[in-house]
Amino acid sequence: MTGEILCNLVGAVFLLPLGLALGSFFELVLDRLPRGESVLWPPSHCRICSHRLGPGELIPVLSYLAQHGRCAGCDTPIDRGIPLREALSGAALTLPWAVVGCSAPAVALGVGTGALLVGWLAFGVRAVSGRRSSG
Repeated sequence: MTGEILCNLVGAVFLLPLGLALGSFFELVLDRLPRGESVLWPPSHCRICSHRLGPGELIPVLSYLAQHGRCAGCDTPIDRGIPLREALSGAALTLPWAVVGCSAPAVALGVGTGALLVGWLAFGVRAVSGRRSSG
């Protein structure tokens, strides 16, 4: 029993950064694609001052907290929803594994991946419909 709990926690620790990184990437996709921009170029930057984000500014959630929610280049506030959605993405992959990962890995990964995709599809539909009604 203790071994399974430890296994679940170790797996969750490895899945958390993956979920955060996927959340960060989905955030970029939903920001750029509706505006007809490439998701590959230019590298991540502030839309206000074009400050190119360095490695320390690209760590999901943590860099937002370290920068006090502001751009390092121009001090413009960064939308609070960004780290929240990144954190929810991390939780979507991590929590199912933390609960049943080692005893039912396919179920844990399936539920986590499904929650991640459904969440981002819902957010994407909401974001696109919100842009249409306000634009």
